[in-house]
This record gives sequence, C-alpha cells and structure tokens, in this order.
Amino acid sequence: MKQEARVKEFGHVREPVHVPDYRGYRIVAVRNRIYYSKKWRFFADFLMEYGRLRFGQEWFEAQNATALENQHPIHIWRRQAYEFISRQPRTADGAIVTTPNGPVAACNNFYYDLYTVDDNSLLDETLLSRLKHRGQFQGAMHELFAEATCLRAGFTITRENERDGTRKHVEFMAVHKATGQHVLVEAKSRHRAGVIAQAGERDTSPDMKFRRLINDAVAKDPNNPLALFVDTNLPPERAGQFYEPQSIDPVTPSRAMAALIERVRKDYGDVDPYNLLIFSNHPQYYSEDGRIAAPNRMAAFLSPKKTRVPVFHQQALHDLLTALSRNSWSRRIDGHSEKCVVVG
Repeated sequence: MKQEARVKEFGHVREPVHVPDYRGYRIVAVRNRIYYSKKWRFFADFLMEYGRLRFGQEWFEAQNATALENQHPIHIWRRQAYEFISRQPRTADGAIVTTPNGPVAACNNFYYDLYTVDDNSLLDETLLSRLKHRGQFQGAMHELFAEATCLRAGFTITRENERDGTRKHVEFMAVHKATGQHVLVEAKSRHRAGVIAQAGERDTSPDMKFRRLINDAVAKDPNNPLALFVDTNLPPERAGQFYEPQSIDPVTPSRAMAALIERVRKDYGDVDPYNLLIFSNHPQYYSEDGRIAAPNRMAAFLSPKKTRVPVFHQQALHDLLTALSRNSWSRRIDGHSEKCVVVG
C-alpha cells in the first residue's frame, strides 16, 4: 500500500536512498555516488548542492570568472535563486518556507530532472557535457525533461549512438516495463532571442510557429511509434493564448493549437505522424526578479485518428500522460510532499 502511494505521487523511480542522520550528517546515494552534508534539512537543500557537485567545482569557478552576459543559464538562475532566498524570513526553527520565484523553480526543476535521470538511468558524459555547454543547454535540458518523464512513467531508456552518421537519430528509445511497448522519443525546444542564452532582444509578442520543429522530429524515423515532446518556450501571458482550451467539456484545444495539429496532419495525408504529442512550457525562464513563478503549462494529445505506426499497448502512452503530473521537484528527502520551497 505504501509502495502504491509512493508510485502514485512520484512515479516509477527509485525511492531516494538516504541515511537521515549519521553522526550529524545526512547521506544520499545517487546511483554509484555518495553525497553527504550536515547542512541539508530538506530535499531542496540536497538538490542545490547535488547540482553544483555534479557539474563540478571547476566548472562553477570558471563561470564565476566569466562576464555576466556570457555565463551559463543555470549559473545565473542559481545566483538569482540564492538572492531571492536570502531575502525571505525564517521560521522559528530557522527554515525558510516560501513559494518559489522563477529562478528558484527553474533551478529545482532542472536539478530534480538531473537527479532522476542520474539515479534511475544513466547520466552519461555526452549528455552531461551538453548540459554544461552554454549553447547546447536549452536542447539538452528539454531532452533531460523528456527522459525524466519517461522514467517516472515506468520506461527504460536506451540512447542512440550519435556517432553513427549513417542515419538520423531520435533522442532515445523508451520501453514500457509493464507492457513491453517501445516508442521512440524526440524532444524539440523552440529557441527565442534573449531567452536561455540566446542572442538578441526578447520579442514582446513571440510567434507560435512549431510546425517545422514537429516535421523535423517526425522525419527522423517513420517506422516506429513516436512520442514527441515540444517545448514552446513562451512567456506566461503569451502561453495562455496557445494553451488555454476553448472548452473543457468536451476538451477542445485553443484555436492556435488545433490549427497546428490539423496542418501537421494534412502534411502527412490526414495521418498523424506521431502517437503522442506533448507540448510543454516552463515560464520560470521569463521571471528573473522576485515575482512568483507562473505555473507550468502542459498539453498532450494521443492521436485520435489514423497514425503512421500503430501502438499495440495504449497503456504505455497513458502512463506517459500520467507522468507529466509528476514532474515536480517539491519533496523532502524523507519522501513527503512539499507545496512550497523549503530551504534550511
């Protein structure tokens, strides 16, 4: 019963391996590495330290010596997060309990995905190197989000050999452990000027053009089922126009989203070239000051019509949909849920 409740809340991932108190230290095991500290009280404390250690002290020192305009996004978010946290009042027992602003949410969501992939799959040096690279970070971060989602949905992950130049590659293949259903997974993120290390000034009214991203993704392998993750990367006020449904009962997507899906379908002769299409938006990237972070936006579509390649176990895709609600970092090391960021 306890295991069922844990899976329902956190997904099909390993329960955190930790020792709450050993001579004053809290110890956490992540795959084959041991982390420990006397300062951690909550899971958020561990995540921030884990992220720094996983990227490496040398990397962070190099970022500190880099001009602000050339620093890595996660380094900037981290500094802004600590600045926000330092301004918050403490409770009687010395903890800080507050609703996270944009940088705090961005850091913790990213570090939670990093931890999930590291502990439950394999955070190889290729992916870690891309995450540490300023110019490649955005795409690699979205791939990390997709992989963490699949792991929480009960899939195993096999990454493709990018060195094989004989064909195009998706991000990875995911196999649903409960049914054996396999799907290819592709992750695409829309780049915007002035956002996440991109050059230029932010557009006050960014476009909602994602057709090319979708077509690029579905062209890679037409012979296997496909789950496609698309990061729309829109500011909160613009995201509402794309994500807010026209109606809830029945569920009818926004006009912009419905028109996009129909155009892609027509591109392929009224056949859906994917089996599952997931749109996501993370507005924390647009909230760099003390404002509270706007909530994430998510929309997903199981292909309701004819698909290019059939899926024989729909449960696999339904579990992926369920896992989207589990993409939350907010839990303590002892496994209890936290609605607010809690930092010791």
